[in-house]
Amino acid sequence: MTAAIAAALLAAGLRLAASHGEVAYAEGAPPGFSGGFREDSCHACHFHETPNAAPGKLTLEGVPAKFTPGERYTVTITLARAGMKRAGFQLAARFKDKGAQAGTLEPGRADGERVKIEGAGGVQYAGHKLAGSKIGDGEVVRWIVDWIAPAGGGPVIFNVAANAADGDERVDGDFIFIASFETVPQ
Repeated sequence: MTAAIAAALLAAGLRLAASHGEVAYAEGAPPGFSGGFREDSCHACHFHETPNAAPGKLTLEGVPAKFTPGERYTVTITLARAGMKRAGFQLAARFKDKGAQAGTLEPGRADGERVKIEGAGGVQYAGHKLAGSKIGDGEVVRWIVDWIAPAGGGPVIFNVAANAADGDERVDGDFIFIASFETVPQ
């Protein structure tokens, strides 16, 4: 891990795990790791395995093929991988042409304790909180984010990166999944 990444993580309030000397991501990575628009993804630090390595899958449901300006859409991020002990994600919605924020992100109505919204460089990033990194059945985790579509503009790209972690608070042994989805105005 580079010193710059470690400094950014510490500035964002993340702690170092003393037993391993690596950054613990249970509270979430700092904004800017969704994997889109020349940003890094979780793979910047968790680079032990190739992104999207099988078995495992990252999906995004609820993004319409065509959106209605001002409409609220409930988006579900689902990460599936057998044996994960913790999981995390980061998602951004930006206009395709310039990468500017597109619409508004909010934690899903029932997911406020598990999902947070942070901003950096004029872009909103949805990500997991500590409670959102916990795994229910050990194979699948879901996070809910609401997206209020922008009033104008063109196509929107959703970039999402997720970590199926082994839970040892080290950067090795984790599996990163990256995806993007596009929607266009009606």
